Amino acid sequence: MTDIAGAVGPIAPDTVERMLGGETAATPGATFGRKARPGRPGALHREGALFACAGHALGDDLDARLARDDFAGLDGAFAAARWDGTTLTLIRDPFGQRALFWTVVGGTFYFASELATLLAAPGVKVELDPIAVHKYLTFSFVPGEATPIAGVRRVAPGHVLTWRDGRVETRPWFVLEEHIAPVEQGAASKTLWRLALEAVGRRLRPGRAGLYLSGGIDSSAVGLWLKDAGADVTAFTLDFGAASVEREEAIEVARHLGLRHTLVPVQPAELGTHLDAIAGGLEMPFGDPVTGPHWLLGRAARAAGFDTVWNGEGGDQLFGGWTSKPMIAAAIYGGESETPAQQYLRSYHRFYGLEAELYAPALAAAVTPGERRATIARFLESDRAHTFLNRVRLTDISLKGSHNILPRAERMAAAHGLDLQMPLFDRRLAEWSFTLPTDLKLHGACEKYVLKLALQKRLPEAIVWRRKFGMSVPVTDWVLGPLRPVVETLLSDEAVRRRGLLRPEFVRALREGHDVAGETRRRRLGERLWALLMLEAWCRRFLDGRGRPA
Repeated sequence: MTDIAGAVGPIAPDTVERMLGGETAATPGATFGRKARPGRPGALHREGALFACAGHALGDDLDARLARDDFAGLDGAFAAARWDGTTLTLIRDPFGQRALFWTVVGGTFYFASELATLLAAPGVKVELDPIAVHKYLTFSFVPGEATPIAGVRRVAPGHVLTWRDGRVETRPWFVLEEHIAPVEQGAASKTLWRLALEAVGRRLRPGRAGLYLSGGIDSSAVGLWLKDAGADVTAFTLDFGAASVEREEAIEVARHLGLRHTLVPVQPAELGTHLDAIAGGLEMPFGDPVTGPHWLLGRAARAAGFDTVWNGEGGDQLFGGWTSKPMIAAAIYGGESETPAQQYLRSYHRFYGLEAELYAPALAAAVTPGERRATIARFLESDRAHTFLNRVRLTDISLKGSHNILPRAERMAAAHGLDLQMPLFDRRLAEWSFTLPTDLKLHGACEKYVLKLALQKRLPEAIVWRRKFGMSVPVTDWVLGPLRPVVETLLSDEAVRRRGLLRPEFVRALREGHDVAGETRRRRLGERLWALLMLEAWCRRFLDGRGRPA
């Protein structure tokens, strides 16, 4: 994946070249550049003043499309910039897999596809945004256009940003809307199969393909579609030892599909030695404990000689996965004690509702009431979907997908020079999913029903129809065991007090193995500690070190 950066305004001609340490091309008042990481695939698309980093072939007409404001058919992972002499246009892919950061300093507009590159721009101040931290502590990621650095923002997924005469304007170019149409089950499963194969075909390149195979239905389906497309596939599966949940299922799927298969052992103590590299690779703070194992997957795939890997992320968001069930149940049985937005915020199981106990006075004073509910309401109360299930799905795709799953997975792959393909997050497939009747997604208690119908004759029955488990990372055992020295260092009373965001006594109780009152699930303790650990690791890398290793 090629990285890009640029600036428009009163700038020195070599500014971007210094930021990137690579080739630049300049026009009056604008400087653009790019760098290609060693071993990192992807090409620089350049027509005139157009620069783009892309995880697939964008075609030769992107510049023309930007000029005429026509983006029909654009899909996959990309970020692009175009300067026509008066207007800078930035565009980000439909689902936000590739990041695009920007800021304005002294009348100059800077942008970059990597946060550390942007922080190298002259005059950029690195100060923490407390509202972004507040949101992170609820979601375990930062939703929206903000970043934890005040003044540095992101182009939103599926949006176009223009900079003209010193003014910034943004608008969406891709939106999902519900248009339900009656369809017979057999016809729906055939359409899903066709669209999925086409999504794989558009992203498939010559050479070998690595597959992150969890043993669940989504990654198994991608393996099947890759084989049908003629790809030479090697599967990589995480091995948590005795704590592994779906390892045997992954072995069964690989055998069924005839895939070469590699088990990647997860040693939690080793993750502690790579925590700074993981935080640096992620660029934004992500508090889901899957990031550590995903870093190990990327390292294993790269060591095996791969430059492209695939995963099955997106099935839950597109086809009504298990995450929809708690919201449906709450809507039916939860009464009126909480609004749907409050129920959705609580479903992240981090620190929502614990702010008075967790936040230090300075952070508590900086928080604006209603910020998080407004973030949710944009999607959960949107008039683009009328059925409750589709409003939940729209929220899941827009938040859990575009601001969490896609960028964190792409960054963990890119940290090892890998291009990541996620064919279930496909524009045509997503648009079609919003035409399906809801009972083809949640069919009684059976989630992703239409996907299971499409796969039931091609994958083992036990894989297709078994209940969802997900990646069960034994994070509580890690943070209270092999990772305890790292936790005690980064989240010590002194370190927490010095950072000034949290109350040391609350964090100390978590470190000592005491979760919040009323919490019955042991894994929540580890998830909360990991979220705090990654926030501090991110602060040391980007807030203290401006992107340089801590």
